[in-house]
Amino acid sequence: MKPDSPIQSVPLVGSEYARRLQKLAIMTAGDLIYHIPHRYDDYSLVSDMSRLQPGETVTIRGQITAIKNQYTRGGRKIQMATVSDGERNIEVTWFNQPFIIRTLPEGTWVSLSGKINWFGRKRVLVSPEYEKLPPGGETDTIHTGRLVPVYPETYGVSSKWLRSRTARLLPQIIQEFTDFLPENIRKKNKLMELSEALQKIHFPENLEDAQKARKRLAFDEFFEIQLAALLRRKNWKNKKLAHKLHIDQTKVLELTNSLPFQLTQAQKRTMREILADLGKGHAMNRLLEGDVGSGKTVVAALACLVSFDNGFQSAI
Repeated sequence: MKPDSPIQSVPLVGSEYARRLQKLAIMTAGDLIYHIPHRYDDYSLVSDMSRLQPGETVTIRGQITAIKNQYTRGGRKIQMATVSDGERNIEVTWFNQPFIIRTLPEGTWVSLSGKINWFGRKRVLVSPEYEKLPPGGETDTIHTGRLVPVYPETYGVSSKWLRSRTARLLPQIIQEFTDFLPENIRKKNKLMELSEALQKIHFPENLEDAQKARKRLAFDEFFEIQLAALLRRKNWKNKKLAHKLHIDQTKVLELTNSLPFQLTQAQKRTMREILADLGKGHAMNRLLEGDVGSGKTVVAALACLVSFDNGFQSAI
């Protein structure tokens, strides 16, 4: 798999999901890897059932010993399950998700992450994230029991779906991303290598790793913007995009002397710099910034006078 491979070629994606992913600007396998989480749910506290405290957000692991739909008076369905770790049980509740009965039948080993609440005198795990485990209940997880990435989503594409596809794709593609930053720049700015950053932005061991990965990817983005700006500037200098204007100092002085006020030193300095640029053979690229009433318009008017005096038009 290559970063430029079409997204529909990624395992378990297909044409229908490829169409949905277009709304997230995900067209290739590389786009999926660069679809960065905007936050993380912290499910890293894995707790024994004997130590569960109401109000805690925890992960528990065990086997479903009973599960059923229960109907409310309004006709809504509540999914109620009992999960056992072999010694103790806890009740788990979901709302209006009847498919869970088929997805997690009795006997299924699960990892569940969510908040412990009181229900009467019982401790209950309410609407947890769930993940199937192999018999015995021990395995690495991606949806529970860790910092879990939450992604920008669109209709029909959930964070859980994105998470599972990303976890499957990463090992196949991670070495295909070439780290374009020289080692001396990475060391100077204390940045991760690219492959490490891409791995840890999706599945960090802790928040510190996630922040370091985000710093590296943010650096790349700004670095590329800066390079693009420098390339544009180089191209501007190599192409004749402007006329070299003649500066008639007499007319410039006539206009400034006719004003009912004196130009400030900042205005005079700015005007000299702009006139110098207009006298060159390549395009000027400037931003004139100042507070309301600081005199930006009069500086622009002086530049327009020079343009007019050379037979060209101006727009304000």
